[in-house]
Amino acid sequence: MITRLTAPFERRPLAKRNLPYVLWRFVANANRTSRALLTPNRFDDTRDIAHELEANGIVVRPSDAFLSESGRDALSTAAADIVNATRNEDIQAIVTGAAPPKGVKDFRIDLISRGVSAAHPLLKVALDDRLLEIVAAYLGMWPSLHSIGAWLNYPTPAPAASSQLWHHDPEDLRIIKTFIYLQPVIEENGPFTYIPGTHPFGRHVAIGAKYKKSGVSDEQLYEAFPPAMWRVCTGPANTMILADTVGYHRGGKPACGTRLLVTFTYTSGTPLVQSSMWIKGIPDWITFPIQRVAIQRLGNSPPAKAKKPVRAPAG
Repeated sequence: MITRLTAPFERRPLAKRNLPYVLWRFVANANRTSRALLTPNRFDDTRDIAHELEANGIVVRPSDAFLSESGRDALSTAAADIVNATRNEDIQAIVTGAAPPKGVKDFRIDLISRGVSAAHPLLKVALDDRLLEIVAAYLGMWPSLHSIGAWLNYPTPAPAASSQLWHHDPEDLRIIKTFIYLQPVIEENGPFTYIPGTHPFGRHVAIGAKYKKSGVSDEQLYEAFPPAMWRVCTGPANTMILADTVGYHRGGKPACGTRLLVTFTYTSGTPLVQSSMWIKGIPDWITFPIQRVAIQRLGNSPPAKAKKPVRAPAG
């Protein structure tokens, strides 16, 4: 029933808290909502960051602002491994055009996609208790980890396409996606770009509703959303972005260089697009209940005959 009521809002940010939203949050996700409401925040700045997300749909800080010490240590380990992986000859051949692209998008190399081991450092970052507390404060419920990814964007001669164009993500009524740059990103590298206020309940939702759900070019948005309104997320390595990507955003098209990042997606426990992520094994390092709840819907091994997953455009 909840799915039938909420499906019409896929990719469209809600302008107000309507009946489907109330049922989604307080009925379908009643336990997650009650735990968020009844559990005191452990970190002093959680509510301030959540208020900024409520106002704009996006917050950008150094990763230290969102992660505990253990999360920062895990990120350092994961970043070193991923950066080293990009030096692989096969990957460099794709980036330089010496080999044809592989994967879902011909301008992006997926370094991690659907599955990770229980001991993988990126899982430890995604389940960092400080980060989960911030996400919960914004969603109004303890979140579910929907996906983990790491990818390398590189220049191509083709025009902007897919997630390089403006779009809304479809995973849930409200979501949080995080992006952590592993190397410096300047404008020529195609930074993640967002239009504040186009997220659910944002001040510009009604204006955004005049446009398509996805595949919108810069030129089509200029009149309503001139570039001065865009949040262009350039920054040094370890720049971390939290954004409700039901709001309008795009990944950007690199003109030169590359953009290397890791990303996590958080939804409710009843997302509109089901997760295809799996975890091999059971993490034995989990300390807090919010971490356990975040992965309780994920399988612990890859499906024997997995169907091709539904992939949402991502920044």
